[in-house]
Amino acid sequence: MTQTNWWMFHGDTAHTGEVQGSDISRDTLDQFKLLHDIAIPGPVLSVPAIVDGYLYVGLANNHELPGANGGKFMKIELSSGTTVAHYEWPIDPAEGDTHGFMGMGCTPAIWDNKVYFSAFNGKFYCLNATDLSLNWVVDLRHADPDFNQPTSNLGDVSVGVPAAGWSSPVIAATDGTNASGLVFVGMGEGENPGCFGFIYAMDAQTGQVQWIYCTCQYEEGVPNLPNVLPPESVSGTLPAMYSIGPNNPAIRGASVWSSIAYDERLDRLYCATGNPVPDSALPSKGFSNGILSLDASSGEFRGFSQPPAESSYRATDVDVDFGGSPTLMTINGRRIVTAGCKNGGFFRFDAATLELLNWRQLLPFYNDGTQIPTVDPHVSPNDQRMDPYVPNQESDEEDQENYSGTYSTAAVHTALGRLFIGVGGNNYHNVEAGIDYRTTPFMRALDWETLEDAWAMDDSDPRLYIESQPPMYRTPGESGLSSPVVVNDLVFFSTSKVAVYAFDVYSGKMLWHDDLGDQTGGMNGGYGYCLGPAVAGNYMVAGALVFGKQGGVLRIYGLKDKEDQHA
Repeated sequence: MTQTNWWMFHGDTAHTGEVQGSDISRDTLDQFKLLHDIAIPGPVLSVPAIVDGYLYVGLANNHELPGANGGKFMKIELSSGTTVAHYEWPIDPAEGDTHGFMGMGCTPAIWDNKVYFSAFNGKFYCLNATDLSLNWVVDLRHADPDFNQPTSNLGDVSVGVPAAGWSSPVIAATDGTNASGLVFVGMGEGENPGCFGFIYAMDAQTGQVQWIYCTCQYEEGVPNLPNVLPPESVSGTLPAMYSIGPNNPAIRGASVWSSIAYDERLDRLYCATGNPVPDSALPSKGFSNGILSLDASSGEFRGFSQPPAESSYRATDVDVDFGGSPTLMTINGRRIVTAGCKNGGFFRFDAATLELLNWRQLLPFYNDGTQIPTVDPHVSPNDQRMDPYVPNQESDEEDQENYSGTYSTAAVHTALGRLFIGVGGNNYHNVEAGIDYRTTPFMRALDWETLEDAWAMDDSDPRLYIESQPPMYRTPGESGLSSPVVVNDLVFFSTSKVAVYAFDVYSGKMLWHDDLGDQTGGMNGGYGYCLGPAVAGNYMVAGALVFGKQGGVLRIYGLKDKEDQHA
């Protein structure tokens, strides 16, 4: 079987998270060792990329710059752990992300000896993959005429940060080779009431913008056209390919936070969108909180689907972004796209039509079907109690963000017909941790057609996975705010503990683990993430945001005997 590189987010343009050509398995885990623990000057807030024996990773803050105000991108040889090249960029503190991150938080894409990534300063970079020298950079926050980019997306800077780059780029070859291609990325901000959401298609060789799609709808019920831009976002004379929209959309936000998925069979993009501004429970207005499909070549609208209101754990769930990316697969000859939502729902769509085929709630209920009070509790904005007990009736009357749904992107095990997806959110809120750990598994294994649990469960109330204990249901606040990776008969997964695990894909039994560090503390645990491992060949890489160590950890694992043979 041909070895695959982990060359972009979740390994490929379909975001399957399924690794080919690796010797890592249950039978070789006794040889699977930590090879290098690399000192880095800041936190990793993304999944690294692995290509041809090197890992590529960016930092959320670079402590080698004054005030840690900026980013650092690194190329590291897997076999030796040696950093062979790096690229740095300083920024003004006012230009960072809403959480104070100043570098980057996306998985880079490596294509045709080029490295692509978006950053928290609203810029999109292309570096030479050999030495990480700068090829070009396009400003997607401010108009950049040199790259055919006419939009500015600052919003109301008195109440929120401007548009920032969280979306991991995806690349599609336009002629079947690496001679030409398009790179796609989302850019926006969901907490600034003035920001729009945009999707950009750029020439992968030159950075010239080929089309722009605004994810904020001009007229309810009428799809937007590509290259029609909000009047507030442009000024002066526009290039001929662009036109000004009929109005400034009343509903803003609807940003694409995650990596766009690309289906080469249909030449379609699948874009997971975030909350509208102003926010609301489902159904929400515009192209918010759903899956938007566009023609990859032209940017023309192909479909949009938003989850039904009854898919939310509570009818009062708001801010129910799709924080993870869509995943594409073929089941019985039919192309399928799946995605998970912060409302706790997980959804299967027909990729050609975006018809919703079926869905399930990932968060648990009691066996009689009633809600569990400690799952997704809601309190008033003025209630500052720490981790209060809230009866179901009170939660069902108070609009609040669901902190314990899913931000994860599913991984596929094609041979078994199973999907694996993380469950749980962040731990820096007072009302609750990102997961009700006693009742909720931090990862679920699902049948890819029925979406029913694929691992054996006990008869408790609610039912729990049998073989996954430990580590599941054991540690307060240990949530699955990451994306799993399938490698042969293993599924690797990381958590907010901060730890990384290997589970048996058949039973869910934990077979290996490593603790990466601790959360920063505060609230229900504070910040602490490993957003997922990356695997290529016989290597696995995991980076994290942790307490101490200048906020970051980066480790390379591998099959020791195999690594020695290739040394």
